[in-house]
Amino acid sequence: MALSPNEVPIMFGDVPPFMGVDHVPDLSGVSADAVVIGMPYDGIATFRGGATRRAPQEIRKYSLLFSSYNFDWDMHALDHVRVFDCGDVDVVPGDTPESYRRLEAKIAEIQNCGAVPLMFGGDHGVTYPAVKAVAGKTGGPLGFLLFDTHLDLSESFNNDRLTRASPVLRILELEEVDPSRVAIIGPKGPRNLPEWTPLYKELGLKVYPDREVQVRGIEEVTREALKIVSPDGKPPYISVDIDVMDPAYAPGTNSLEPGGMTSREIINGVRLAAENGFCGFDVVEVSPDFDATSGITSTLAARIMVEAICCLAAPRCDKVGAWDYCA
Repeated sequence: MALSPNEVPIMFGDVPPFMGVDHVPDLSGVSADAVVIGMPYDGIATFRGGATRRAPQEIRKYSLLFSSYNFDWDMHALDHVRVFDCGDVDVVPGDTPESYRRLEAKIAEIQNCGAVPLMFGGDHGVTYPAVKAVAGKTGGPLGFLLFDTHLDLSESFNNDRLTRASPVLRILELEEVDPSRVAIIGPKGPRNLPEWTPLYKELGLKVYPDREVQVRGIEEVTREALKIVSPDGKPPYISVDIDVMDPAYAPGTNSLEPGGMTSREIINGVRLAAENGFCGFDVVEVSPDFDATSGITSTLAARIMVEAICCLAAPRCDKVGAWDYCA
């Protein structure tokens, strides 16, 4: 049985592997450059819970819109990097610590086959165990670059320290993470808590508010941020919270915030952030149940991951920066 377009074999139900790459749930003995993994967990969402667990399956479906060839790069990305899809983490509903442990174990498997993890959430809380697993393998100092509307610096929510409002603070507690190598692009609006502003300054994080992105441009800001998170060229971990987007471009998210980035801005921002490589990459907070009927949010999430894969492929065929015709 196959799923159109391109007669791609299905993983289960009507869900194909991402971009139609091989589905390899058992990574034992596998050698790869990147492995796609889904983390369909949102048991700790602070608003509209239960909305992001279907994101990995929907993003995979819409990924079939994209082929290995990318006109912007003039490159067949999958000719130069080996990418597999290992499916989703078998999460335990209501058990956040155990679900996180399972994600960490799966990412360790990905790293053991020489690959970088490409993860779809789930809510933003899942970025913490992903970074934790990656940091445990790569060691410090680890840089972290985040595109997000919110600073996510809460100590806890309803006495839970693992909520989607807390991943940045939890990540900063990892001994491998240097706060001076953490940059956040795009914060804005009235859902950021007042105590987060003095806290990020005290912690020494570099924050580029959305207005700064508007004035200076996403490309200048991202180039500067990359120098902060990777001053020595060590690949950073990159996380994209889809709510950094204006809802006109990505309505399918939990905490949507008017006035955000355009699709073009996030695509170019990711291209620049990832052009020197990365040790891990994720897209989180996609909520298919709140998306437009056209699936534009899931489609954008898939496209963001496609661009990350292109960034991994580009150095192998002399295409670094090839998308930027004006460079």
